[in-house]
Amino acid sequence: MLPEGLLPRPDDGPALRPRYLRDDDLPWLRALLDVFRAHVGRPRRELMDRLREPLSVEGPPDKRKRAVHVLERLTRRRVKAAVKPGEARAALFGARAKGLTRDEAIRVAAEALEVEPTALLESLFADLPGERRLLALPADLGPDQLALRTNLAMVQGLVARSQRVTVRAHGGARDLVRHARLMGLLCEARPLKAGAMLDLSGPYALFRRTRVYGRALASLVPRLPWCDDFELRADYRLDDEARTLVVQPGDPLFPCAEPRRFDSKLEARFARDLARHAPDWDLVREPLPLEAEGALIFPDFELVHRPSGERVLLEIVGFWTEGYLETKLRRLRAASIDRLVLCVDAERACGRSDWPAGARVVPYRRRVDVGEVLAAITPRPPGTRPCRPREDR
Repeated sequence: MLPEGLLPRPDDGPALRPRYLRDDDLPWLRALLDVFRAHVGRPRRELMDRLREPLSVEGPPDKRKRAVHVLERLTRRRVKAAVKPGEARAALFGARAKGLTRDEAIRVAAEALEVEPTALLESLFADLPGERRLLALPADLGPDQLALRTNLAMVQGLVARSQRVTVRAHGGARDLVRHARLMGLLCEARPLKAGAMLDLSGPYALFRRTRVYGRALASLVPRLPWCDDFELRADYRLDDEARTLVVQPGDPLFPCAEPRRFDSKLEARFARDLARHAPDWDLVREPLPLEAEGALIFPDFELVHRPSGERVLLEIVGFWTEGYLETKLRRLRAASIDRLVLCVDAERACGRSDWPAGARVVPYRRRVDVGEVLAAITPRPPGTRPCRPREDR
């Protein structure tokens, strides 16, 4: 995430489409990486001195500063010294305080620490930021990835200084909502015809502007590229000017690791079994969200029968607490879902009678049987009651 001094300040109106690093920036980014890698194992101050000089291929100064900042955050540094710098200073300054001359103090301190005088002097301030030695950058870091990382840091820096952020997302909205709640963000979510809309308060809208909240909000940005479609709009202030940042698909941002497709091995196994044994049925991993009790419900799956177009929502309820299940069932009942199959752990659900009206309940043990699920979907004769979990035999 970039500091305020490195953020873009547009002059072409309130809406900002960031000036991203793109393919034409790769040559000078490669030259910048070569400089960093040439200084591996050397003090950081030498790298900083070199960066004050021109590169073999020059790039725009503002973009170069942002890329240097990102590389600085990616470059680990370590203290390289024969003895711990604190011990070296204590020994040398203690000897000097006894009235010894400089050379005598160095000799006495070196003998006490059992090192050569030159090693003692090299260790003296080895823990200062400029004296720390650079370690290698990630081996897979090339100019293309550096461009994406720099773009991400720029967008995150702007989002972290926002007053309000809205995200329209489809095909990945569930992950965004879950992440927002996990990070403790002030978030309201509502369903759209395609996906969901998230309305989030930014740190600059709070009574206390916290960096922690800003970083939590910025952590949503690298999850956006995994959505099928999205638009992020962030209202922020920079230099006392109101601006709006717009981020859309195709913007070159470095993504986070791919979110998990399934919440459990049980769900993943059911998806494999359905594809193998019921090829006429498609499994939609993220159906459109439903609204109930002021909250969004994301059913686990939607089953779609291609020949007939039949669509059925499916929930797999595995390990749960009583409070969790009561909340889930209450919201499912409030949503008034027409076609719903509940797959419930038979050992934990026997005897319940508070299932949503009209829901087909399929008990399972360790594995959800595809055949039983498809049998439950078959329309029931008029007047029959919804199926209930079977009693243990």
